[in-house]
Amino acid sequence: MLRAPQPEDRAMKIKRIEHVAVAVRNLDAARDALAKLGIGCDYEETLGEHAVRLAMLPIGESAIELLEPQGETGGTADWIRDRGEGLFHICLEVDDIEAALDELRGKGVKLRDEVPRFGHGGHRIAFLDPASTAGILVELVEMVDGAH
Repeated sequence: MLRAPQPEDRAMKIKRIEHVAVAVRNLDAARDALAKLGIGCDYEETLGEHAVRLAMLPIGESAIELLEPQGETGGTADWIRDRGEGLFHICLEVDDIEAALDELRGKGVKLRDEVPRFGHGGHRIAFLDPASTAGILVELVEMVDGAH
């Protein structure tokens, strides 16, 4: 009988769900709608290299990240065009992103990002290929001290 993988089988330490990202056409409208639920905005940022404007709305130790495309091209614009607004990805915080990517690569997990890059708040991120994660787009993040 096959045994399901156990948490102790995993060397990579997932610390928490850092955020759940939602692709939206209008960030201001989405942020205002969530404010009515008592979910406030911590900060906003535009990442020109990714053609996206984002807002982080903390809830406990995690956050909702709203992503609004800044043009007709880019990952968020493509996502909305193909799938509409809604859940975009889940971001998991790890201690050491290079070690996590090496471990996952060794386990046959397909990576969208072979090496980490900078993402929201100046933190180091990498995306996994949804073909290896049950169709879920997963982002890994290593939080950088001093970054927002």
